[in-house]
Amino acid sequence: DTGAGWDEMSEAYQRDSDISLDDVHYAPFAMGESELNLLGSVEGKFILELACGAAQNSIALTKWGAKCVGMDISPKQLRQAAKYCAQESAQVGLVRGDMERPSMFAPGSFDVIISSFGWEFIPDLSACFKSCNSLLIPGGTLLVCTAHPLNAFEWDDREGAALVTDYFSPPVEVWEAPVADGHGPGMTFFRTYSEMFDLLTRSGFSVERVVEPFPHYLTDEMDAGGGKSPYVGSYWSASRERLSRMPFAIIYLARKTA
Repeated sequence: DTGAGWDEMSEAYQRDSDISLDDVHYAPFAMGESELNLLGSVEGKFILELACGAAQNSIALTKWGAKCVGMDISPKQLRQAAKYCAQESAQVGLVRGDMERPSMFAPGSFDVIISSFGWEFIPDLSACFKSCNSLLIPGGTLLVCTAHPLNAFEWDDREGAALVTDYFSPPVEVWEAPVADGHGPGMTFFRTYSEMFDLLTRSGFSVERVVEPFPHYLTDEMDAGGGKSPYVGSYWSASRERLSRMPFAIIYLARKTA
């Protein structure tokens, strides 16, 4: 399952991914929140980060004045999150739970709910979005950063292109990474733009903005300028050509309307 899978992958992922503790990350080699400014000022806002991993986003948001809770299904990820929080003197509440139904919080507890790459692991995303709607204040913000549906398809190195077999019905990815005995493998669910739009609007949200982050920091020009993406590392080295040719992530900025 997803929790067992992330327990197995946690150490290698955190070691091979260079994720900023000072900015919100959205996609490999792409601009973060400090440049994209999707959330605006977070000073004094109550923010829930779902599938927080090692809570890098929550730590950054706390430094900007937010009051954050990070939730994850993996105990190993949360242990690393606690280490980073102590290292950065960041007051982040850490909770273990399944983001599909984050039912341990009272309705209207948060101004913002955010997750970078947690949504694609949820079989019942409709239930998750409805739970998020309940947890947000009226007019609250939901930021959904998830795997782009084109990532469902194999990349052909010789052709320098993705082998898109059926965009309208993207395959489910079954993880090859090992998981603990007694647990099934994790899965990644890729959803088209129209499917995501419908899921959000039917769950009481209006979609205000859609972003496909470009990997600006893969270019020599950006490197020469001394800038750095909040999401880099050797984990992505083998995917540089693919990342430069098609989006890895898609971001939906949504507002609670009902």
